[in-house]
Amino acid sequence: MNQDIVFKEIACYLRCDPADISSATRLEDLGIDSLGAISILYELEDKLDIEVPNEVFESLNTVGDILTRLEQILAQKERV
Repeated sequence: MNQDIVFKEIACYLRCDPADISSATRLEDLGIDSLGAISILYELEDKLDIEVPNEVFESLNTVGDILTRLEQILAQKERV
């Protein structure tokens, strides 16, 4: 479920087909710099009603990294 949301948001940012994105895809290979990653994550924060800590941004290298961190944040939110 969240994978679809993440892929769609990245595809919207890049104006491409979500099918062109995989979990293993490096953000750098997609042409997403740190500012682009921040923009995408802000949109995902709104869509998923979460807050991504700023220190997380530095550790995101692949689409899979985004998925993993969002799943962790969502799991923590559910426990509260």
